[in-house]
Amino acid sequence: MFDQADPDKLFSYYTTMQVRIQDRYVGLANYCLQFLILSYIVFGIFIFSRGYLEFESAKGAIASHIRGDVLSISRGRAGSRYFSAEEITYPGLENGNVFVTTRQNVRRQRRAVCEDSMRPCVVDSDCTTVMDGKCSENGFCLEPSWCDIDDTPEIYTLDVGDIYIWIKSSIQFLQLARDRIYSTESNHPYPEDGFNAFTVREILMMCEPVPVRFEEISELGAAIEVLYIWDCNVQRQHCRPTIKARRIDVIFDPMNIGYAFNHAEYVSDDERILNEVRGVRIFLRSVGTGRRVSLTAFIMKVSTTSTLVSLAPIIADLLMLRFFSRKDLYFARKFAESPDFSEKIPELKRKKEKQEEEMKLLEQHDEEMQRQELNWQKKLDEEDQ
Repeated sequence: MFDQADPDKLFSYYTTMQVRIQDRYVGLANYCLQFLILSYIVFGIFIFSRGYLEFESAKGAIASHIRGDVLSISRGRAGSRYFSAEEITYPGLENGNVFVTTRQNVRRQRRAVCEDSMRPCVVDSDCTTVMDGKCSENGFCLEPSWCDIDDTPEIYTLDVGDIYIWIKSSIQFLQLARDRIYSTESNHPYPEDGFNAFTVREILMMCEPVPVRFEEISELGAAIEVLYIWDCNVQRQHCRPTIKARRIDVIFDPMNIGYAFNHAEYVSDDERILNEVRGVRIFLRSVGTGRRVSLTAFIMKVSTTSTLVSLAPIIADLLMLRFFSRKDLYFARKFAESPDFSEKIPELKRKKEKQEEEMKLLEQHDEEMQRQELNWQKKLDEEDQ
């Protein structure tokens, strides 16, 4: 069966037939679409998005140091106090992050039975029965608690707007440049105003979209996020970060703004000093993106975006066949419809059967003629004898 097959049909080549539509509007639509796609590839992907570059995102390290001190006079119970840099920034909760105290209330307390301002009540049953709590005339539970020794605490307002914060930031892009570290310490090993050393007031004024005045947050405190954003070409030796700041305590809880916490200093088992502290909590972050020219990235972008050009004739065909006024003529030229083979096949079968019957009749007629020829020849031979 294979030997009898036609080699031309067996190894035939299939190609696509192209139809040239001689219409200026269809041609202009195709060329305009190609121009828009090529413009997007060149300007959008390669120029604006820098598709010829290879990128890497990374998180850096950050550290901070404080310089400054404050002397404050109490606005409550008489007293004055010197605050060193360690006391102003106590406690150091996280590496790099800074807390700067703006207001501190100092209460002397001892264990006793007194009103608990955190437990309002109406009747005695509202209080802790295990501790024999009672409801006072002021509407608070009388229970064993830490009770204030003095009627008025020491209230210190700290003018820390001019306290200096020396911030050191660095970052490394392990995939693009493993042997290179970018740091604010490069060529700047000491604190410099406006470069790596800022006052609290300057950091607050850097906040976006609205600068924050120190006087606005000195009573309640605030939470500030400071970002060191590195955008580095790893093929260059030096890189300088961009600094951005924003206030975040008003985002997390607009109804309870500020930043505060309490910490106690125990004098004995039954006596302590409670410090109620408010201030500016500065969260320092170092993030960045490294980049370099990459032939691999360029080839990948070219190979993937060049396929977009093939959309132009597809969209042009759609416009030509669906929306143009001569769409019926275009359809007739573009598509050649075959006959309905479901109706042709039975007719072809009937013709084939008829041909087979005619062939059989011809064969029978030939056989009959051959028999007559043989009989006639035999008769002639008998007459000759």
